[in-house]
Amino acid sequence: MTRWPHSSSSQAWRSRSLSPTGPSSPQPPILAIAGAFVLAFSSGRSEAAPTKSQYFARVAAICRTYGPKLDKIPPPIDVTIPSEITESVTKVEPVLRAEAEAVRRLTPPRELRALLARWNELNQRSIAKLRVALRAAKKIDLRGIQVAYVSFVVTGAKAQKLGHKIGFPSPPC
Repeated sequence: MTRWPHSSSSQAWRSRSLSPTGPSSPQPPILAIAGAFVLAFSSGRSEAAPTKSQYFARVAAICRTYGPKLDKIPPPIDVTIPSEITESVTKVEPVLRAEAEAVRRLTPPRELRALLARWNELNQRSIAKLRVALRAAKKIDLRGIQVAYVSFVVTGAKAQKLGHKIGFPSPPC
């Protein structure tokens, strides 16, 4: 889900999102309301695991919630400028963290549990690297920024590759 360093600013943060509708698909407000309803009443643990289709529909609802927020946050133009990292990461990291947590809380289909556990771990590690980059930027530690940023990119690419194996669409959200 980590497209940030590889794409235009409007879609850059959205690589963590997983909607089958694609990044530029406008969603009518009624679909967002329906998605929120689905999340509110069906994302808890239940006796029966959802089907893949049901699971991906719930993920798509999460994407419709967080995707527009991520689209409004441009990635840094130059990752060697600490203020660029600080400005972008301060805004995007909490949104990515909330989106990832919403996906993590979903009950996965039985056949995807092991892969999704690994995917969630990679996703969390990738987001954590943004926090490390932010701390380095605040200290004006250029090497620290670059190491954390590269780790964010590499870990995010691993998560994205695993996401394809799981069945998340490309491009996500």
